[in-house]
Amino acid sequence: MGRQRAAAIAAGLADVLVNSLHLDFAFVRLCDPNGGAAVEIARGSAWPAFPEWLQYHLAVNGRLSHREIVRDIGNGAQRYCGIVIPVGVNAEGGLVAAACNHADFPTEIDQLLLSVAANHGATAFRTARLVDDHRRAEEAIRVSEQQLRKARDELETKVAERTAELQRSEAYLAEAQRLSHTGSLGWDVSSGKLYWSEETFRIFECDPADEPTVEFVLQRTHPDDRTWVQQTVDRAVQERKDRDFEHRLLMPDGAIKYVKVVSLAWKEDGSGSLQFVRAITDITERKHAEEVLRRSEAYLSEAQRLSHTGSWACIPATGRHTYWSEEAFRIYGFDPAGGPPRFEEFERRIHADDRIRTREDFRTAIREKVDFDHGYRIVHPGGEIREIHVIGHPVLGPSGDVVEFVGTVMDVTERRRPEEERQALAHANRITTMGQLTASIAHEVNQPIAAVVTNAHAALRWLNMQPPDPVEVRQALDRIVSNGRRAGDVIGRIRALVTKAPPRKDKLDINDTIREVIALTRSELHRTGTLLQTQLADGLPLIPGDRIELQQVMLNLILNAVEAMSGSDEGSRELLISTEDDGANGVRIAVRDWGPGLKPEGLDRLFDAFYTTKPGGMGMGLSICRSIIEAHGGRVWATTNVPKGAVLQFTLPPEAATASPESQGAP
Repeated sequence: MGRQRAAAIAAGLADVLVNSLHLDFAFVRLCDPNGGAAVEIARGSAWPAFPEWLQYHLAVNGRLSHREIVRDIGNGAQRYCGIVIPVGVNAEGGLVAAACNHADFPTEIDQLLLSVAANHGATAFRTARLVDDHRRAEEAIRVSEQQLRKARDELETKVAERTAELQRSEAYLAEAQRLSHTGSLGWDVSSGKLYWSEETFRIFECDPADEPTVEFVLQRTHPDDRTWVQQTVDRAVQERKDRDFEHRLLMPDGAIKYVKVVSLAWKEDGSGSLQFVRAITDITERKHAEEVLRRSEAYLSEAQRLSHTGSWACIPATGRHTYWSEEAFRIYGFDPAGGPPRFEEFERRIHADDRIRTREDFRTAIREKVDFDHGYRIVHPGGEIREIHVIGHPVLGPSGDVVEFVGTVMDVTERRRPEEERQALAHANRITTMGQLTASIAHEVNQPIAAVVTNAHAALRWLNMQPPDPVEVRQALDRIVSNGRRAGDVIGRIRALVTKAPPRKDKLDINDTIREVIALTRSELHRTGTLLQTQLADGLPLIPGDRIELQQVMLNLILNAVEAMSGSDEGSRELLISTEDDGANGVRIAVRDWGPGLKPEGLDRLFDAFYTTKPGGMGMGLSICRSIIEAHGGRVWATTNVPKGAVLQFTLPPEAATASPESQGAP
């Protein structure tokens, strides 16, 4: 209730008392039972000291428990009599005070009327208070209803949103299970009831309308796995533990599925009932992929074993090999059980003569971030030396630095043995060929030596003259020097041809190479009456190759042509050596003779080993020529010459085309 309304009730009561009882003074106090401030209203001025009287009375007596009549209240000529009436026990509802100048005031009627008026005022005050409280209660109820309605609306909205979220989550979960081929299921052990997701039904290939059972799961399990799966499930129930296992399913059409089951002992209530939550994943595709990968790895391992080629990977920054294939361990002679060795241990396995060069080549490849292609020897613990060829490729990180090297390693020991044998055979052939040229070589050496002797005698004669002729002496000495150098060149070329040395790949001018061979055979050509002509093209590209081996080829072809023509008395003995640019094939060299020629049926076998057209021949010369030319990346063949004779030709590719696959990688 508002304070203004309470003041109005008190003022109305005071006015009624003054007017109806003809009082000179009236005072009304109404107290709030809820502890609020009291309302006080006064009318008239006959008792101006009433507040002090009331305060004093309460201070002395402590309370106002009954009505009090106060005599002789006055302020001069007028004398008044007053009365104070409490409302309620100890004036807890307030009080009413009145004063009047009538001699008989207050009469019994006055007291009765004042008491009734005071009680009515207090009742009206309490009634107004109750009405006000009721209104406030109604307002509070209305507000509460509004709040409840709002809370209900908010709750319904949240429930709807949560329901939509759950539906979305269920849809996402179902789609995720479909994409990952993973279903979920629950199993109440005590009741045997199973709860399956949609994907689980799809994995087991059964209708979602059918109720799944443990018996059905065992029926779908592959017969070879059924007993083991049953034992695994029983053990999980007995031990109340999680399980993770794989097994097979046998479908009605005979197809086999592989599944992975992860089982969680999820809930156990007070009754001892146990429930399991499981995830089941169809891993058939993964199993097939693993089988394909296993088969591929087996094929790769076998291919590496057959080709003596291993694979490897290393991290240069840490000096650690991160991967070696089985064949790499076998090639290097390390135990696979110990894992790939560190760089320091690996380097000790490299031949001491190759160690520094190998280390520097690898460091250069790391520094320049390039592939490397390198050959070296290793020494096995038993002392066996193997020839190794390794290729590496750098793997660069985001910063552009080398983070790893990957590559292959090949044991080329067995492959190089035939090459070494070929070189030995070629060397023996050169020695044999040089034996055929003994007379010519002796003539080529004797000529400059005889010239040296003749010029020496002439120089002595010019010195013995009186006076000596120094000009003639100088000229004779110059001729001695020139002929000495000529003899030295002949001997040097002969030594180069007969010396056994590893093949080299130098950039050669093929015309110069041919001219050196012609110089060695000049006497033989003269002795046999063979006319040699050359048509050597200018501007030919340089050919990468071994000068001695290519000279051996030319020497064999020239001597074969000379020998073929020496057995024929018909016509002239002519020999033409020509070179020309053959485009992408490089340089073509042809040796053309006008001898008896070759039989057509023997052209395809001419370069085979042990095939010969000569009565006492071994059939190795042209076979060696073919192996040398093919080792240089070229091709050799024979055709008939028109009108007679034979033409033996071969090509040598330029430098870019002769780079072998072994020279394309890293160390």
